[in-house]
Amino acid sequence: MTTKSFDELAAPIDADPVRSARAEEYGQKVEARIFAFQLAELRSELGINQVDLAEKLGITQGGVSRLERSADPKLSTLCKLTSALGGTLSIEISVGDHAVNLTYTSSPESASLEEQDHSRVETVSVPPVSRSV
Repeated sequence: MTTKSFDELAAPIDADPVRSARAEEYGQKVEARIFAFQLAELRSELGINQVDLAEKLGITQGGVSRLERSADPKLSTLCKLTSALGGTLSIEISVGDHAVNLTYTSSPESASLEEQDHSRVETVSVPPVSRSV
């Protein structure tokens, strides 16, 4: 039996635009599922069930379930979820040698969806970071 490297196996897919696009789409769906799974795992590891989180967010348990299965949650939704869990949301945007960190710090006194103030998003410039893969 002859063995092939991953690159050799992927070459026909990469060469075909239709198959390549399908593989890219599938990869994005898998990444979205992993992200959604990680949100649910975080809630579970914190010992918070969907019903309790829903109460903190001012939504139904089904709404929490949909959020945890969402492939593309809005930033505002992630801010609300972070606040309800009592955490901090940080996002780094890197372009070339430039990077910006966006940080949202939760406010325990305003955890419900109706009371959230998302004006506390801070933008901070950070020096370039060397990355190795």
